[in-house]
Amino acid sequence: MKKNRLFLLAIIVAFSTITTASYAQIRLGLRGEVGLNKASFSKEAIDVENLNSFKLGPTVEVMLPAMNFGVEASVLYNNDRMDVAYLSTSENSVREEVSITNHYIDIPLNAKYKFGLLLPVKIYAAAGPYARIHVGGDNIKFSDVTDDIKAKAFEAGINLGLGVEVFTRLAIGVNYGMQLTDNYSTDRPTWDDALNNKKNTWSIQATVYL
Repeated sequence: MKKNRLFLLAIIVAFSTITTASYAQIRLGLRGEVGLNKASFSKEAIDVENLNSFKLGPTVEVMLPAMNFGVEASVLYNNDRMDVAYLSTSENSVREEVSITNHYIDIPLNAKYKFGLLLPVKIYAAAGPYARIHVGGDNIKFSDVTDDIKAKAFEAGINLGLGVEVFTRLAIGVNYGMQLTDNYSTDRPTWDDALNNKKNTWSIQATVYL
């Protein structure tokens, strides 16, 4: 009797899963994102300026139309760029400037809710975690600094997004990212504060669905 109940329960779960999948709308798309940050922050002898980023990659959206709720996941190539200026502590202080570019793979996973206005236009809200994996780029190196300042291999945070979708093909929105980890690893407290104090970022994103 117990086996029969377990078998019946398995059939119900499988049927529910198939039914849910059949009613879900699955869409693939291409997502691009551009940072809106012109950051300028400093700590004593180091300045970090002009923080820019560009992201591009595929995205998949799975929605339950009856609930206007679903999830969206993306795999994005991320190109981060910033300018770093350093005032050396030698007798003849010299200001050195370098441009730093780092390459990441961003993996955001957002819960998504949509509600309609006029027929061709819908507003969406999205929120969820993201992971960022460092795949290459520049170390920060100055002439009288013995150690390289390296980007961390893994970062994580939370995304909050709001936007509009037009004709079910194009979605444009604004994203607010909150970092939960540091970007750079350094033994210098003053450098650590300057390089890692930009915890929150804004960006504009657009997704074209196939």
